[in-house]
Formats: sequence, structure tokens, C-alpha cells
Amino acid sequence: MSSAELGALDRLELELRKIPEVLAVGFEGSSEGSSITSDAVITVHIFVAEGTSHAAIEQQALDLGRLHIDRPLRIAIAPDTPPGGSRAEPATTVVPAQRVQLVEVALTTDGAAVQVTLAFDDERRTGVGSAGPLTGAVDATLVALRDLGWLLPFSVSSSVRLTLGGTGAVLVHLTGSAGDRFGVSSGAPAQRAAAEATLNALNRWLEHPARRPAALRQPTSPR
Repeated sequence: MSSAELGALDRLELELRKIPEVLAVGFEGSSEGSSITSDAVITVHIFVAEGTSHAAIEQQALDLGRLHIDRPLRIAIAPDTPPGGSRAEPATTVVPAQRVQLVEVALTTDGAAVQVTLAFDDERRTGVGSAGPLTGAVDATLVALRDLGWLLPFSVSSSVRLTLGGTGAVLVHLTGSAGDRFGVSSGAPAQRAAAEATLNALNRWLEHPARRPAALRQPTSPR
């Protein structure tokens, strides 16, 4: 991209972030993980507060985009929520919260892979993913969770760089039979932010007592 187009994207991002419901904004090429080229559609990723009207935000984004960018735009808005509000979690008995801890995110010595180490209930597991796209850090996080004992019905759909309050961030989108999950986390390096965003997307799902690894579930009291 030319410096003029980069400046136009910066101005568009600032305008979009002035919308109260918009939490973060990011740009990429026409497909997940692709760079923006001179002949490609620009994908505008917008992370909004739950319950926000996607149609209204999409229209505002298109209108602002026409003012700043003289090329086709595709608007992708997250998180997806059903009509009337956010997705409701199943009712559960209140139990003390215990969350998976992110211990370490590191590249292998040859730089070809990323390793994500997680800890839960005195157990540690390390997952490995490709160091190229950010989805590799997400895959590594999912591998570590499965090695800890969770039966995860999710896979990574996308992992996108954003700007959140002036700081670099990553938005992770997971899909599966249990629905879509979105998580966002800021900070550096981007691989660590991607791993943190993955846990952010899954924490509530992981905390459900019925979904805990079988070896870690509380025994049922005899009747």
C-alpha cells in the first residue's frame, strides 16, 4: 500500500473508534491473514459491545469508508449475538472460579513454531502451532487445553490484529458445534496476545462444571 492509503486507513480507524459501541478496529486483505494489496478488497474488522446493532455499525463503517478509501471494503463485525441480546450461558450452581493460567508463549529455537504453555490445577501442558500466522498461537492454545483434558468443540476461524485504545491487540474468532466465541487481548508480542484472546473467548465455557476435565470434576454426593 502507498503511504497515502496507509494514512487514509489511520484516519478511518480513528473515525470508527469514535463510535461509542466500537471497541477495536483492524484491517487486512480480502482473506483471513492476508496482507492488503493494491488490487484487493480491504476487510475492516470491527469489535463491538454485545447487543450492538450490527446493521447500524456496518452502514456507518461503509459511509465513513467511502469518505477515506477509494476501493471496495468488506465489513466484518464481532461478536455475533442472537436477536435480543447476548448468548446466555446455561444456568449452573455457583462454584469458586478457577481459570486456566497462561504460563508462557515462546518461539522454538528455529523460529518455525510457537509453544503455548498452560496451567490448571497443578497440571501444565504445552501446545505447539505454526509461528507464521497468528492462528498458530490459537491452535497451540487449543492443543494445550485438550491435553489438560477438555473436550473442546471449537476450532480457530480467524485471528486478526487490531488497535485497542491505541495499543496493538488481537481478535480471535472460534467456531464449533457449541457456537461462536470471540476474545480480544492487547499487548506484545502478538502471539501472546492471540493466546490470551483465545482464553478470553473460552473462559466462561471452560468454567462450566459439566465441561471440566473428568479427572478434575467434584465427585457427586451420594443420595
